[in-house]
Formats: sequence, C-alpha cells, structure tokens
Amino acid sequence: MHGCLVIHGLTSSPATMLSITKKLTENGFRVVTPCLAGHGGTVEDLADSTWEDWYETVLKAYTQLSKEVDKVYYVGMSVGSLLGLKLASEVDEGIRALALMSTPLQLPFYNRFLLPLIKNSPLKYVLKSVAKNFRDSVADPEGLRLYMQQSLPRMPIAAALQLLELEAEVKKNLHKVKNPLLLLHSKLDIVAPYSNVKLIKKLAGSDVIETATFSDSRHILTLDIERHLAANAALQFFRRFF
Repeated sequence: MHGCLVIHGLTSSPATMLSITKKLTENGFRVVTPCLAGHGGTVEDLADSTWEDWYETVLKAYTQLSKEVDKVYYVGMSVGSLLGLKLASEVDEGIRALALMSTPLQLPFYNRFLLPLIKNSPLKYVLKSVAKNFRDSVADPEGLRLYMQQSLPRMPIAAALQLLELEAEVKKNLHKVKNPLLLLHSKLDIVAPYSNVKLIKKLAGSDVIETATFSDSRHILTLDIERHLAANAALQFFRRFF
C-alpha cells in the first residue's frame, strides 16, 4: 500500500491541504495530515514553539506511517516543504518521492534583513506578531476565504525567526537529499519567490528534480486557482515511482 505524509505551512492547518489529500485518497493512498506542533491553537501557542517541535511532529508521523504502508511519499506546503527536505536528508530512501509546494528556502531580502534587526533591538519587546496579508498568499476568492478561516490571523515574530533557522538547517544538509523531487511553484509567489526553485536545484543532491510552474496562483497552491492542477501534477509524479 502507498502512504503519503501531507504537511501544511506556517500559521496554517491541515484543512488547507484538502485539495491534495482528497486527490491522493481517491487514488488509493493512505494519507496522514498531522497538525504541526504549536499550530491549531493561538498565535501565542505558535510563538512558543520551535522548528524542532514542528519537525518532531513530522518525524513521528513518518515513523508511524512507514510501519503501516509499503512505500511513503511526501507532500509539503511552504514550511511543510522545508520540513520534508529535512526529513529526506535523514531518512533517505525511506521516502520514495517528494512534491514540494512553494518552498521558502530563502525568504525575500527585506524579510531576511528585518527579522534579525527586530530580534537584536528593543523592538522585540513590543512587536510580538504582525498581521498577515492574506491576499499575498491566495488569489482565488473562495480559496482566500478558506485560508482566512483555516489559519492564524497573525504571524508571530518568534515563529518567523524559527523559519530562518530552519532554512539554514535545510540548506546545510540539502546535498544529502537524493530523493526524486517535484518543485511546484508559482511565478506570482512573493512570499517564497520563484527563485527558490533554482536555488533548490543547485543545492539538492537528487538526480531527479522536476518543476511544475504556475502562473495564476500565489503562495498557497493548495487553495488557489490552480489547486487541482497542482494536486494532479503531484499524483502523476508519484505514480512514476510506484
């Protein structure tokens, strides 16, 4: 039996992954969609968690799923994609293939500059979180409505700083990733710019790295205009590695 671990993004929830979980389930996959540590509660809950906590959620879910199925596949959305690369660098052939959506291996320059500035200034005592601009992430009106319902309204600065640490951890070990990778990314993504695709291709050790490029969606591909195209692309990629 085929199993797939499906991991949501930062401030988000498993509900945002419905388009891909439904597609995989309908095609015979045993799908597991855990809620990352620190998520599913309040902004403060997320602020109190670390990337190691998020990764522990993923590792536990993978360990259990690998006992229940013959082959494990992985779908990640944003931070979920980074966590998938971290997992692949450690379990190697334990994952047959990964479909990674909107991977933020490197945030835009202004984020990389401002976040450490806040961390190392008195601002950290007053600026605990910032309001999210949901429209930066989803273009589709219905998808936007769902995203606003299914994720936190604010981004904790502490969580964003943890994301920077996770990026560094993944970059450091990306050469160890040998698994087949499908990079699904929109050219309109301003949260995790499309340049991340080139960076991953440069650093990863995989022999098979393919790209599915989208032009009408934004960051959260699983809720946006081309969500069904993205889900089908992931499924077809996985089928090649049955």
